[in-house]
Amino acid sequence: MKRRHVLAAGFALGALAALAVVAAATWSGAFHPAASGVAVSSSTSPSPESTPPPIGKPVERAGAVMAYDPENHGVIMFGGATSAPTADGSNSVSLGDTWLSNGKSWTQLNVTGPSPRSAAVAAYDSVRHVIVLFGGSGPGGAGPALLFDDTWTWDGASWKQQFPVHKPNPRFDAAMAFDGRRGVAVMYGGLGQTETYDATWTWDGTDWTLKDPPVTPGGRHFYSIAYDEATGVTVLFGGSLQGQRFNDTWTWDGTTWTKMQAPPPVASGWSYLAYDAATKEVVAYIYFGLDNHPVAEYTITWDGNHWTDRTSANDPTPRTGLAMAFDPETNQVLMFGPGSAAETWIWDGATWSVHS
Repeated sequence: MKRRHVLAAGFALGALAALAVVAAATWSGAFHPAASGVAVSSSTSPSPESTPPPIGKPVERAGAVMAYDPENHGVIMFGGATSAPTADGSNSVSLGDTWLSNGKSWTQLNVTGPSPRSAAVAAYDSVRHVIVLFGGSGPGGAGPALLFDDTWTWDGASWKQQFPVHKPNPRFDAAMAFDGRRGVAVMYGGLGQTETYDATWTWDGTDWTLKDPPVTPGGRHFYSIAYDEATGVTVLFGGSLQGQRFNDTWTWDGTTWTKMQAPPPVASGWSYLAYDAATKEVVAYIYFGLDNHPVAEYTITWDGNHWTDRTSANDPTPRTGLAMAFDPETNQVLMFGPGSAAETWIWDGATWSVHS
């Protein structure tokens, strides 16, 4: 398996330093437990049934996953980590709750499923009509970084654990999208116990397959991918590595990764992507934070050939640890994550607004 080895402790310190900048402007708990190197005990990780968040509004969190659920005509959000006092002083609690947004309000679903975790990956499988979730970091995970290698599916009513013959190594902060043309979920990269992966895996509803493309985007942190339905390829943008912030664009065609030659946008840094089926564009929210540079954010869109800067005064303030998904019921992209409050933001194809 292709991978780039790094010191886990070195990455943890770098991640915390960068996220400390976010905390000054947004939420002090916006980090992943695995990145901190601090174990969060299961006694401080409440289940949805034991300590439910306020009705109609999820508790503020970082590292949740989001995906459209046509069975419930809305967007499902699972897990993440929230800021709360803990006995060990980490002040980070992993969550295992499942929420549904119908475009107007949030409803917590009284279901059991994956154990509490953050920084997992998920995507809606339109062939088998389930949401696929893999990995993440939480108190039930293995090793010093508390990582998972389990696969789960959501069928609109319940979570079910899958037991494939093959599976990727435990990881968090990978990226996943569903390739509708080829009928498989695509997962790229992720962070292991001591390494940054640059491997590409696909899930066909039964088993995981490790691909061996001749070219990859290379190991990186805090990037995202989205499947571009208009062009039939998966798009990857941005990320960071060893003090760098990337603004390169790559596409996956089912066989290999290709670096796009279109001029890169001015935006660079940690990326969050979703495909906007209403405009037939990939929308990306970019967080930029680097030592001795002002914290910034950008909104850009990809039309299959080039990026367009959509940044405006209406954008969410700089933040990270986000979850994003397109809701075809409302023809809008939803964003949820750390901010000045537990905010839900909506992208309508032209501008951002806070969902009241």
